[in-house]
Amino acid sequence: METRDKVLKHSSQLFSSLGVKNVTMDLLATDMGISKRTIYEHFKDKEELVIESILHMMRETNKENIQVIAESANVVEALFLIMRRQEERRKHIPKVFQEDLKKYFPLAKARTINDKDGSRLISAPLNLLRKGVDQGIFRKDLQIDLVDSYLFEMISILHSSPLIHMLNPEPVAVFKSIVLPYFRGLCTQKGLDLMHTYFDDNNPF
Repeated sequence: METRDKVLKHSSQLFSSLGVKNVTMDLLATDMGISKRTIYEHFKDKEELVIESILHMMRETNKENIQVIAESANVVEALFLIMRRQEERRKHIPKVFQEDLKKYFPLAKARTINDKDGSRLISAPLNLLRKGVDQGIFRKDLQIDLVDSYLFEMISILHSSPLIHMLNPEPVAVFKSIVLPYFRGLCTQKGLDLMHTYFDDNNPF
């Protein structure tokens, strides 16, 4: 693993466990057993490191979700497992870092929009949508790229909207009141039946 990747992996762990303000460049360097100068050779300042660390977390989550989609019997099961995993992960994320995400997620998102390789870190949602259409679970008349872009924007709004933050909703409430109804709207009757099976009878929350 290259030095830059090692720094990203380590900083991601520290930021997500201690919060951005509590992790100084000196602390990171000491914890890694490297010089602060080495860190600055790869990142111009702390803000860049924070943004790149969040992007690193997004990429890792994306990889995990792609694997879940590939191994699931259908995309509704995949959605069920992904949401359950995210809910478990949130329980271990301190409040301080959840607050940090309100500031830094929009900055990280801005970098993904012009991602030249075209992935924009959204291959998992694209994979889910395309597989769902192929399985007859999502409607075939969907414009996949449009739906995918909307989902990307929706996630950003949930992270950065002052109005939503004022309400301070529980993640479960966000999923049940916003995310799940939206996905139901994409479904065929087959998809709706599966939604009922996974999210009504076997509610993960």
